[in-house]
Amino acid sequence: MVLNLRCADYGFECGFALNAKATADTIQKLRHHFEEEHGIDYTTEAVIQMVTNRGHTLDSIRR
Repeated sequence: MVLNLRCADYGFECGFALNAKATADTIQKLRHHFEEEHGIDYTTEAVIQMVTNRGHTLDSIRR
């Protein structure tokens, strides 16, 4: 499964988009972006919750 994650979907005025296979690495890339560009150090679990709140299932993310 491919995740289409846009930073703007999470409340930021930002053009960052990540379109990649759903893997733990993809979640880490989004987490790293939040930290580096927005100064917010979310836990991995918090980012996973954010992604699932946007309609993705846990199974699709944790493969």
